[in-house]
Amino acid sequence: MCRWLIYKGSETKLHNILFEGHNSIIKQSYKKTFTPFLEEPNRRDHEINADGFGIGWYKDNIYEPCTYVSVKPPWSEVNIKKLSKYIESKLIFAHIRAIKPLSISLVHEFNCHPFSHKNFIFMHNGDLRNFISFKKKIINELNDDIYNIIKGNTDSEYAFALFLNLLDKKLFYEGGRLDISEFKNKVITLINKLVEYGCNEPMSMNFAFSDGNTLVCTRYLNDDNDEPPSLHYKITNNNIIISSEPTDKDNSWVFIPKNSIVTYAQNKIVIENL
Repeated sequence: MCRWLIYKGSETKLHNILFEGHNSIIKQSYKKTFTPFLEEPNRRDHEINADGFGIGWYKDNIYEPCTYVSVKPPWSEVNIKKLSKYIESKLIFAHIRAIKPLSISLVHEFNCHPFSHKNFIFMHNGDLRNFISFKKKIINELNDDIYNIIKGNTDSEYAFALFLNLLDKKLFYEGGRLDISEFKNKVITLINKLVEYGCNEPMSMNFAFSDGNTLVCTRYLNDDNDEPPSLHYKITNNNIIISSEPTDKDNSWVFIPKNSIVTYAQNKIVIENL
């Protein structure tokens, strides 16, 4: 499975978030899995995440997030290593990708997370099992303008498109902020629709969303006998990191339980059962 990370807090250089730390998100692309809260390794975890990566970040004077994606192995992408020392942000999304062997999803820039539209940004760690069997159901539900923004063939981008389809038309065409409760409810609706479309086949959905202000994340798998990919958070001086793996050996990391939805806004985190 993939790995992702969100940082929200005081303005910091991308380099600090991407590269620094014992187990930074870039290091997670090649280092042994670091999930100290799990008694046994998760069979879903890949030790190498080299099928592309991406970064999204917001700037105060730019409404929509900036994004940078590449299909190069994250540890050898020299351009972002150089640029990250000069780019600063208060809200950063980062994703390293690993796809199943012989997957129908391609290693291509169009399939690299995060995905964005207007001021909304999204990334996914997990798998929509048998996605190809219900892909047409998603397409049939989408507004034509939403369908036309899809560029790749990964299940994650279609999930994001389905989320956009749940928004009021004005939000899709012009962008805008969502009330926390409304944001959370739309993510829950998205999950329920995907489970329904997949005929209750196990769906691994560690989702991450933002509208540039509020964060909404999930750690979810509709299977009583298995675990979704890991997810953790740490808050320090009103700076939060939400990450698939702890990025350092600090003991202040909190493990997010299975089938939870996390909201974070105005320096307050709330974790609820799904």
